[in-house]
Amino acid sequence: MPRTLTYIVCLMLLIAGSQRSIAQDSASVKVSINKNQILIGEPIRLSIDVKSPMVSGNILPQFDSLPHFEMIEKANRDSVISAHGASYHLEWKITSFDSGTRIIPAFTVALGNRIYKTDSLAVEVSYGATDTSKDYHDIKGIVDLENPNVKYIPWMVGAITFLALLLFAWFIRHPFAIEKIAGTPALPSVSPLEEAMASLQQVKKILEDDPSAVKKYYSGMNDTFRIFLNRRLGLNTMEKTSEELILAMSNLNLEREHFSELATALRMGDFVKFAKYVPGPYENGQNLELIRSSIVFINETGK
Repeated sequence: MPRTLTYIVCLMLLIAGSQRSIAQDSASVKVSINKNQILIGEPIRLSIDVKSPMVSGNILPQFDSLPHFEMIEKANRDSVISAHGASYHLEWKITSFDSGTRIIPAFTVALGNRIYKTDSLAVEVSYGATDTSKDYHDIKGIVDLENPNVKYIPWMVGAITFLALLLFAWFIRHPFAIEKIAGTPALPSVSPLEEAMASLQQVKKILEDDPSAVKKYYSGMNDTFRIFLNRRLGLNTMEKTSEELILAMSNLNLEREHFSELATALRMGDFVKFAKYVPGPYENGQNLELIRSSIVFINETGK
């Protein structure tokens, strides 16, 4: 009886061992890519397929970056669970902008108490396809090509000269036309103040039509002020920075408080343009009114 029991125990151990061996052998980890030669920036699909006899206790690879590769899409994971275990499919979309032979490293997968390691994969990254069967040709120097249209240049110069002589002779024989044109009075133009007020009215409509166009609003406001100073006082304002313009206006008879507020309004344009500052509606209206009142004052008293 004891001998029979021993045989039974041994048989059970053999069966259990064989089942465990079959289960371990049924596990598999496979890594693959759809291309091993790409142009720079061309996408690659990197796939890992895992089969495990166990449903739980499996640790699959996860990563956000690879050396010499850029991630286009993170892992898409599909899994199938059955009575025989679990199957997983992970897929990434990557690319590379480094030319040469680039290596996708091996990945580690834990299935229960066993660790599996995938193969590393080589990818050739190049700027374009090259045909090694053809002879290599070095870069050639610059070759001057004759322009077939050059021969027509003397004829064109001669024709233009002939027409110029005809026009000159016509003006010599008809001087009254020149005198009539010279004597025509110039059309009256609007004053610098009227032009500035009309321009500020257009600037005011910018935020009414598009509240987000703050940069355009302050640019139009400052340009209006600069053009007025140029027409009214003869100042060269368009080439000056805001600080240079403020310094040039220090000789005007503006009250200190008004001058300080005007300088702040002009600097606000730089804050909006370069520092991406967004003033509130009250500040926008106040700065426009400061520019308007300054233009009116300078028009009356400025020299």
